[in-house]
Amino acid sequence: MKELIKWLCVVVILFGVESAFAQSSELEVECPWGKISATLETPEAGSDTAIVIIAGSGPTDRDGNSLAAGLRPSSYAMLSQELVAEGFAVLRYDKRAIGRSQIPAEDVPALVFEDYVDDVEQIVGVLRDKGFSRVILAGHSEGGLIALIATDRQRVAVDGVVLLAAPGFAMDSILLTQLGAQLLPANIPLMFEAQNIIKRLKSGESVAQERIPKELVSLFHPVVQPFLISEMRYDPAEIIARVEQPVLIISGGHDIQVLPSNGETLAAAQPRTEHRMFPSMTHVLKDSESDDRMQQLVSVYSNSNYPLTEGLTEAITEFITNIK
Repeated sequence: MKELIKWLCVVVILFGVESAFAQSSELEVECPWGKISATLETPEAGSDTAIVIIAGSGPTDRDGNSLAAGLRPSSYAMLSQELVAEGFAVLRYDKRAIGRSQIPAEDVPALVFEDYVDDVEQIVGVLRDKGFSRVILAGHSEGGLIALIATDRQRVAVDGVVLLAAPGFAMDSILLTQLGAQLLPANIPLMFEAQNIIKRLKSGESVAQERIPKELVSLFHPVVQPFLISEMRYDPAEIIARVEQPVLIISGGHDIQVLPSNGETLAAAQPRTEHRMFPSMTHVLKDSESDDRMQQLVSVYSNSNYPLTEGLTEAITEFITNIK
């Protein structure tokens, strides 16, 4: 597998920028479908450990922003800087078809969840080839499921996993919970339509666009249905039960997207994991005193000036340092 990765993925260092705390390099990982665009930050003193930050769902870029939606918390960029200051190298990247990791528009409907797992495996192989003796996958939200599957498949060597606000239930359950929080009790008919669509996708059946209410088209557009169908096949609790590597589960008490029960479910499925709960942490890894959706959207989701949750970086640092 290592030799295959060498052939499929060629890393080109475009430029390096020295700073007070790190060497930052922009990378392009050339693959058969195109290029994974990434940023690798390393401490000036070097490191034997590389952490791969895997972004969450939707058009979330390597910095943790969804610019088209006006969401700019910059959580991944901030987390990277703090972890580099702790002595680790950190690679963050734009997932396939996101940001600068573009693919032809005609290839988007064929994108499936396993493609994202393949890309992580290629990145891990590249980091091994660059001399890192330890590679940690840090998956945020949907990225947590990607990290678990890549670890479980064992096609590349992973030394540990950090799950940041990651799902503990299959995607159909997550979608139903999120939609219920937004639509109920004000819009029961639309929630009923969403339930029917999700049920059909879960069974592997596609839904014609004319059968989708206009309010739900952006979520269930036919272009993304193959991806949703493929993702709904996976149960994170079943997968983590098979993972033998050390796992740190991090949950936020004010997470309005992935409720704390997800972390509890993951921890119950694999008793050897460590579960850390931050009572005021939101889904974007920053504190909010409110668990109101709109209040969070106009504050921590939209403003990079808010700091990361206090103690988050320290918890990750302690976990990785203790991996033997």
